[in-house]
Amino acid sequence: MHILHEPLKQKPKCRVELHVHLDGAIRPETIWEVMRRKGMKLPGNGSLADLKVALKVQEPQDLKFMLEAFQIFLPAIRGDLEVIERIAYEFVEDEARESVAYCEVRFCPHLLLPASPHVGGATNGAVDGANGDVEVTTDQVLEAVLRGLARGEQEFDTKVRVILCCLRGQSEFSWDLLRLCEEYRDRGVVGIDLAGDEACREDMIDPVDVAVFEAAREKGIHRTVHAGEAGSAECVKIALDTFGAERIGHGYRVIENEDIYQRCLKEKVHFEVCPHSSYLTGAIKSLVSPSKRHPVLRFVEDGASFSINTDDPTLTSTRLCDEYALLNSWGFTEAHITRANFQAALHSFLPPEEKRELIAQLREAYGIIFEAPPSTTASPSASSPSTTRTSTPPLKPSVTFGTWAERA
Repeated sequence: MHILHEPLKQKPKCRVELHVHLDGAIRPETIWEVMRRKGMKLPGNGSLADLKVALKVQEPQDLKFMLEAFQIFLPAIRGDLEVIERIAYEFVEDEARESVAYCEVRFCPHLLLPASPHVGGATNGAVDGANGDVEVTTDQVLEAVLRGLARGEQEFDTKVRVILCCLRGQSEFSWDLLRLCEEYRDRGVVGIDLAGDEACREDMIDPVDVAVFEAAREKGIHRTVHAGEAGSAECVKIALDTFGAERIGHGYRVIENEDIYQRCLKEKVHFEVCPHSSYLTGAIKSLVSPSKRHPVLRFVEDGASFSINTDDPTLTSTRLCDEYALLNSWGFTEAHITRANFQAALHSFLPPEEKRELIAQLREAYGIIFEAPPSTTASPSASSPSTTRTSTPPLKPSVTFGTWAERA
């Protein structure tokens, strides 16, 4: 039987995403257009189809291998403030299409500066632009992103805030990133991150990064750390104890150490889970636990706090709907997905009042209704004039927002 139907005209904004990289979430069509306009060499025969093939990780190896694809297109983006603003604007549109109510997108502004002897450009000062006559600073890069996000939010009604990424092995950027977090905290920056290859031995931890995160804690700047993805469960412990992480990016290998995992459960540590990415980076393949089930299955069975995220959709060729579909194929139900979105909202880096508004928005989107039970008040009886029954107090669900130190 052939049934004609029209798609939904409106979809409720019911999702929250906390772990996605801006420079890893650029539309391939935009990359293709910009590279062609700038006369840059494209992979294969120069077609959009060949570019998409080159960007997507075809055979999982490790994190370093996955990130090599950035070198295809980052040279076309660096230092071009107009393109950077466009990317941010299109990012909000793409999130809105995925029914996202709120998202925290992360990036390192230094990686979007014009090319320099460093991978991402200079540390603090201005750098000559792509044409040699325009100076671009980290502030200008960040402002371009914030302009694009603001335009997107106004047009598509999806709120997006920024997390700035420090990079392991490139601590020369870290103090400048902390400065940006502090100066732009009222303009859309909500936190700081530590990303890159994990060095989990105590003597390999950069003291500069440690000092920056300690200063961030003192200044009340929210903190998340990539840990337990390429590195061991010990990396998660270091992220919590040494860097004061409030959330853990990925964290899959925490299940390899039962003591650390049980501590995370007790302290309600939030894991930013990225299902497809975890395979393409080799994180799941490298697990040394007896079971090769994805750790998110253990998370959900043990009641751990986690969110569902895309990480680098340009490289994984997935959207949030694909991540949800993968989890559904593993047995996730609507209850699991709903809980993950509320956990994401609860552990977002929004100010308390905006967080309450987000949770209220999710309740409305999911149709969660709280009503007072029927009144049990009775009129005084003639035989017992002094006996009365009072009505049961209405249910008043509340959410308490404490400090990270009070999380246990």
